[in-house]
Amino acid sequence: MPIKILMFGWEFPPHNSGGLGVACQGLAGGLASLGAKITFVLPKKNDCAGASCRMIFADEWTGKKIFPAGVEAIAVDSPLSPYLTAASYQRKIAKWGETNFKPQFSVWRRDLMGEVMRYGQIGGAIAAAEKFDVVHCHDWLSLPAGLAAKKVSKKPLVFHVHATEYDRVGTAGLNREICSVEKQGFENADAVAAVSAYTKRRIVNDYGAAPGKIVVVPNAVNHSEYAGPADHLLKLKKSGKKIVLFVGRLTFQKGPDYFLRAARAVAAADKSAMFVFSGAGDMERWLIEEAARLGLADRVVFAGFLRGRNLAALYKAADLYVMPSVSEPFGLTSLEALASGAPILISRQSGVGEMVAHCLKCDFWDTGQMAAKMLAALRYPEVREELRQNGLAEVKKFNWVDSARKCLNIYQSVMTA
Repeated sequence: MPIKILMFGWEFPPHNSGGLGVACQGLAGGLASLGAKITFVLPKKNDCAGASCRMIFADEWTGKKIFPAGVEAIAVDSPLSPYLTAASYQRKIAKWGETNFKPQFSVWRRDLMGEVMRYGQIGGAIAAAEKFDVVHCHDWLSLPAGLAAKKVSKKPLVFHVHATEYDRVGTAGLNREICSVEKQGFENADAVAAVSAYTKRRIVNDYGAAPGKIVVVPNAVNHSEYAGPADHLLKLKKSGKKIVLFVGRLTFQKGPDYFLRAARAVAAADKSAMFVFSGAGDMERWLIEEAARLGLADRVVFAGFLRGRNLAALYKAADLYVMPSVSEPFGLTSLEALASGAPILISRQSGVGEMVAHCLKCDFWDTGQMAAKMLAALRYPEVREELRQNGLAEVKKFNWVDSARKCLNIYQSVMTA
């Protein structure tokens, strides 16, 4: 009999705002190819055409009396994203407008944690109506739903960690309430899947989690999305410019400010170098203003959030992809760049750096070394070609079927226990 998985997430392509949704889609596809049956639960309804699993949307449970004392849950059509902080959620709500809210049920807090707990309660109700063998939830946002499903069903829970609060904001901006939720997951899950050994160490050191219950399940890449020649090249490339590319959320964790500081030194030494940011985030306005202040207004392009063919074409046009993350649990974009044939420079503070050998590396804070390695890649075609060819060969070892097999092994282990 195929194993049946009740999986909770916060986003799923094509309606994703980052790598978490891409990872959920890739893992679900890998599990399905191995015969597993996945029911994937999201907070609100989206068009997930082509999904390899059955989808359930929590907001379709509105009006059903699924809470104690007859409380009716009315899911709200709110601007949810897995990368919101409590403060950024409040800003979005203020901008979005109170008039968009539907009636709420009495226990709902009107903040991000309230959304998470609401989803958790509905997750428990969904679990009571479904048949499955194991619960699998992704990151803290869906953890309360996973814990509620475990309580209702008495089935084992796998907590899949793509990033922790320490990764997202650093020690200075920690939200202790989120840390408390994550710690609850590490203590109550039957097993924890971490996307890298780097992440496993952080979980053990920052949360005191038992290392024996943590299994490393690396992310992967869908090679077909990035294979083959680019269907078009950017005008910048055709004019002889060399493109240094940043792809990711424009926020503290991803280190875009360090990228910009290194870019200043490179721009002074190589007049053909252009720097492209692809992404969106709370640092975007500051980065635009800082680029102008540094005299780089004509050397920096902000391309916005790209996906699909547009993102693949940008990777293929890049002479060098740079991932200067301050704390990167994995670094899925680096695999996408490698699969597209782009050489990469990544921070040593990244999980993928433990698994990929054919790349340039530096500490995120060492912008002098970052600039020197950018220049080496731009100035010496043989360096770029060596990195490109070896990177293309090495990235082939990352595939979602292998990651799915690791998850199946975890399921079998917790089900047997």
